[in-house]
Amino acid sequence: MKIKKLRWYIISLVMLGTIINYLARSTLGVAAPEMMKTLNLSSEQYSWIVSVFPFTYAIGGIACGFIIDKFGLRISFAVLAALWSLCNMLTALFSTWLPIACLRGGLGLTEAAFNPAGMKVTAEWFPAKERGLACGIYSLGTSLGAMLAPPLVVWAILNYNWEMSFVVTGGMGILWSILWLVCYRSPESHPALLKAEYDEVQADNSLVVTTQKATLSSMIKDKNLWAISLPRFMADPAWGTLHYWMPLYLVTVRHMNLSEIAMFAWLPFLTADLGCLAAGYISKFLNNRGVHIINAKRITFTFAALLMVSMAAVGYVENVYAAIALFCIAGFAHQCLSITVISMSSDLFPKQKVATATGFAAFTGSMGNFAFSLFLGAMVAVVGYNAFFIGLGVFDLIGAAFLWLLIKNPAAALKPVVA
Repeated sequence: MKIKKLRWYIISLVMLGTIINYLARSTLGVAAPEMMKTLNLSSEQYSWIVSVFPFTYAIGGIACGFIIDKFGLRISFAVLAALWSLCNMLTALFSTWLPIACLRGGLGLTEAAFNPAGMKVTAEWFPAKERGLACGIYSLGTSLGAMLAPPLVVWAILNYNWEMSFVVTGGMGILWSILWLVCYRSPESHPALLKAEYDEVQADNSLVVTTQKATLSSMIKDKNLWAISLPRFMADPAWGTLHYWMPLYLVTVRHMNLSEIAMFAWLPFLTADLGCLAAGYISKFLNNRGVHIINAKRITFTFAALLMVSMAAVGYVENVYAAIALFCIAGFAHQCLSITVISMSSDLFPKQKVATATGFAAFTGSMGNFAFSLFLGAMVAVVGYNAFFIGLGVFDLIGAAFLWLLIKNPAAALKPVVA
């Protein structure tokens, strides 16, 4: 049976996988207060558990991008999803920080697949004008998963224990990997794809053709690669802070209890959903009015970077709900600028290289997240959270500068590539 507008069902399947992905990685942040109390973990030990994820995620970004480009999207994504789910579930078996940190490392290596895979789907299934929106739709899963984590994890803790929260979110990932394996095919081999839709996408993709292999060594000197990578280095620490440190901050500094965390900690991820959609709509709005697609996305990124300045005020407002409101603005702004720069990999690179380029950008972003989280864990007891919130408020303005300086000629960036 043929299905009209099949590409939107495909991207919805990716979005579901992204929800599962972020449920798994967000479980730790919500369960942290209970785990630290039950397992008698120190802030420094927790910082190592938290920091190992972005470190291995950085390595996994490159590795997963290469694996997906090399071995194909369907099998690679299913296997990697099953592996991250197992790492998440096995966390429930341990009561000391070192094996939990090792499993977080495995989680990081394999969960890094979601962005290279999502952008690969976007490049293969969508014309250029729709890729920003498609990227925004599948990336809704990042904030939806993070938004669903607090009530789901707190429910598991209150009704069972912290261990059950990891079992539940991990089990959902196993089920999704099976669903992906059964339902996904490339446009060339999907039996439900109409020829008219196939021709629409392929006519656009035919503008960018390459026979060159997707190797990082052949791409590393390309300024466009650094143009999408360095802004990620500056941006990703904010997302890591919202996931892993915000619940702990609200408990230890703002004195919220676990039930209040379940009620309010998901709100920044709700506004982050809006940021995902705004990224695609703003750039498309500007492009439809004659702004070059690259410039449209750079303007969108800069607008969101200005909104991120609100993060600097989190530690200075007395009312806890005002602090949560500022976290909500930051959630919207971060996802808006993050989705914008992630989607640019399909604008600047041929589809054979999209996963590798996206993976390298994820690597640099995760290294920024790793360094920031480790430093935060070591210094928060000494200097408090305020200095870190100020840093997060200005980092993305530096990222915007990189984006404007490194892409000199937007028109040349989109010329047909034949190699």
